[in-house]
Amino acid sequence: MLAHVIWGEQSPFRIFLLTLYARHEVVFFRLTYRLMNTRIINNSLVKWLFYVLLVYPVAQWGITGTPVCPEDIEQFIESIGPTRIAVGPCRCRTANRACDHALETDIVIRTGFGIWRDLFNKEYREINASETAGILKKSHEQGMAQIAFKHMDIGTNENYFVICNCCADGCMPLLALQFYGPDKYPFHKGNRRAFLQSAACTGCGTCVDYCVFSARSVMGGKARIGECFGCGLCASHCPSGASRMV
Repeated sequence: MLAHVIWGEQSPFRIFLLTLYARHEVVFFRLTYRLMNTRIINNSLVKWLFYVLLVYPVAQWGITGTPVCPEDIEQFIESIGPTRIAVGPCRCRTANRACDHALETDIVIRTGFGIWRDLFNKEYREINASETAGILKKSHEQGMAQIAFKHMDIGTNENYFVICNCCADGCMPLLALQFYGPDKYPFHKGNRRAFLQSAACTGCGTCVDYCVFSARSVMGGKARIGECFGCGLCASHCPSGASRMV
């Protein structure tokens, strides 16, 4: 009971913290991006302190992501229960302007809907289920992974507040994952993994280009799968149909 009061879906304490995060999200991402692109971060001590004091705590207990592949996205939205949905500008791309992907891709749900709509009512507009599906589909086609983020992750199906459409160029969690490596940066894996039918693979490297988790490579004329997180981009864009999600 006490745990639910502290970090449950409707906990006033959790909502207060999420509201505080929402207010300063863009500034936090902007400063983090700038620091990650300065020479000082290459100092091993600075890099370690940045990780221990900020990156790991935020990703492990603050905002934790789980990829959702196209095969599961509809079921995922149904699983979170009735919710109002709004879309607004991606907070990462707003902060760093690191890529030219579409900006209106930040889909807030559940408690995220109320918080982001209250704070940024001119930026976020309410959408229905059909428009939500359209944005997710178009973003995936353009090479963005659908990643659902929890706030105060305690291993339950609660506290999801946003579905982001993430690219490897501008998404701060993905940039941090690349920077520190999958063995250090906390990131949940989705329900499915990529499977390769080697005989059908032509070794074209399309999957390498689309994998935002840098989990694909080509060796000996055939694609290889590393540590798959389950976003499904490789399977969706494989021209020969050699990759599929299982």
